[in-house]
Amino acid sequence: MELTVGLIGCGRFAPLHLDALVRNEQVRRVIAADPDERALEETRRRYGIIKRTETDWRAVVESDEVDVVDILTPHDSHREIAVAALEAGRDVICEKPIARTLDEADAMIAAAERTGRRLLISMPQVHFPAVVGAKRLIAEGAIGRPFLATFQVFDNEVERMSDPEHWKGDLERAGGGALIDAGYHGMYLMLHLFGRPRAVTAMCRRLVITTEGTGEDTATVALDLGDGMMGTIVVTFADDAVRYRAERHIVGTEGTLLIRDMPEDELPLLLFAGEDISPISVHNPLEVAPYAVEATLGDLIGAIVEDRKPLAPTRLARDTLATVLAAYESEREGRRVEMAWEDEESAPPE
Repeated sequence: MELTVGLIGCGRFAPLHLDALVRNEQVRRVIAADPDERALEETRRRYGIIKRTETDWRAVVESDEVDVVDILTPHDSHREIAVAALEAGRDVICEKPIARTLDEADAMIAAAERTGRRLLISMPQVHFPAVVGAKRLIAEGAIGRPFLATFQVFDNEVERMSDPEHWKGDLERAGGGALIDAGYHGMYLMLHLFGRPRAVTAMCRRLVITTEGTGEDTATVALDLGDGMMGTIVVTFADDAVRYRAERHIVGTEGTLLIRDMPEDELPLLLFAGEDISPISVHNPLEVAPYAVEATLGDLIGAIVEDRKPLAPTRLARDTLATVLAAYESEREGRRVEMAWEDEESAPPE
């Protein structure tokens, strides 16, 4: 099959998607859209796979040449673009988070069901080799019964969140701050590995950034995962460091797993058991993010072409958003928020 992908958004993240699309055997052409003509032209010059450009995303969505629309735009535009693409008969891949609110997410999901097209959300960290390895080890009982998971994300978005003109610094456009952005990765991984939480307690505060109208720069979320299991997610956009860093500890009755995102100078997956520390061999590249984006797009495009489920289903994206929004409710109301799921299924998505 030779697919034409409509890429909506040529910002910082576009090269990761375009590098992956160039290497995908199912994709032959890309039509790109961005209102910034300079960014659009620079992207077109860099990637020969781009055969046409448009400044209005609607021209791409409505083009009969396009098979799949790939949305890489700010959070506030996800619903409008996705619904328009689905109603135009296109399958849709959308960057995380699925949307800012559950009403927006449900409108997207309903459009997919109504049109019979696919809506798939990019959640690339489920494809990290260390995460895949950890999930396997947990299933095999390597750490006994897991009872505590602590995920930490440290990043620096002070400059962009302090800029009133940038969407990351606009609470309305972003739908929140660090938690709905980088913290969304940690949240979907928590649900991917351990299922839906029963309750959420959180602090989501602006501790460093002083610009009014922005979301939180730092959040701490405690998750009641039931059945003798709890989790915490700590995320900040105010870490004055030279690079993004993330660590995930999964503690069990017979051992502990440590997952780290920067394998160029640290082993990405370690197993601690008693006095023993064992590096777990995983096929991990020096830069894991590009690898994971390529694996994600390969999986999502494959799911469309082969009419199968992806590794991270759309339900996981909605459940993650619901949990993030519960954390914001907990901060606003100063209380534990019980989660009311529409169905009884609570196991990690397959």
